[in-house]
Amino acid sequence: MTENPEKRDHDAHPDKATIVVDGVKHEVRPGPWIVSELKAAVGVPAAKVLAEITPQGLKDLDDGATIMVHEGERFMSHVRTGGSS
Repeated sequence: MTENPEKRDHDAHPDKATIVVDGVKHEVRPGPWIVSELKAAVGVPAAKVLAEITPQGLKDLDDGATIMVHEGERFMSHVRTGGSS
């Protein structure tokens, strides 16, 4: 039995990546995302910061930055800190 090349291509380039944001799984397209668009796609309010959870700790992501989204990545959102008083 031969393997279907279309299926092999599909498996190598999945249409969806499962990521976890604030403990909730979301299916999004893998690849490049502008952070503000990813936040909107997974329901994170624009006023919050999206941070990537890495082995070294949290990495805050700039809303205008482009990131590569991969299967299994974990993120959390939090209130913006700093600013002038």
